[in-house]
Amino acid sequence: MSNHEHIIIQNAQEEDYEQLRRIFFQSQRDDFHWVDSRSLQMSDFDHSVEGELIITASIKGQIAGFMSIWEEDHFIHNLFVASEFRRYGVGKALLDEAIKLLGKPLSLKCVKKNTNAVHFYLSQGWSIQKEETDTQEPYYFMVCS
Repeated sequence: MSNHEHIIIQNAQEEDYEQLRRIFFQSQRDDFHWVDSRSLQMSDFDHSVEGELIITASIKGQIAGFMSIWEEDHFIHNLFVASEFRRYGVGKALLDEAIKLLGKPLSLKCVKKNTNAVHFYLSQGWSIQKEETDTQEPYYFMVCS
C-alpha cells in the first residue's frame, strides 16, 4: 500500500467490487463512444478482471479509480478513473504503483479512438510500439520501459 499525496493505493477487497463495477460501467458508457452502450452490463467488470490483480485508488475514503493487471505478462489490462476524480492524479498514481509492484517494462493496449487515454499514456512516458488494425477496433500496443 502507498499514499500518493492524498490518494490511497491498495489491493481491491471483495467489498469494493460494487463501486468498481459502477466505475467500469459508467466510464465505458460515457467514454467509449465506439461501443453500443446498450450492450454494456455491470457484470462485464467481473469477466474483464478475472484472474487479475486489482488495485484501487481512493480519495477521502471513496474509490476514485482502479487498474487490473495480468501479473505474469506485466500487462495492464484495465485502468479506469471515475469522471468526478479525473485530473486529480489518480491515473498517474495507479501507473506508478504498477511500476513499483512489477518494475519495467510494462505494457497495455489502448483503443486508437480513445484519444484522451492515448494522450495520457504518452504524457506519462509510455510509447506506442505498434498499431493493431486487424481487430474490431484498432488499438495501440504501448510500453513503458
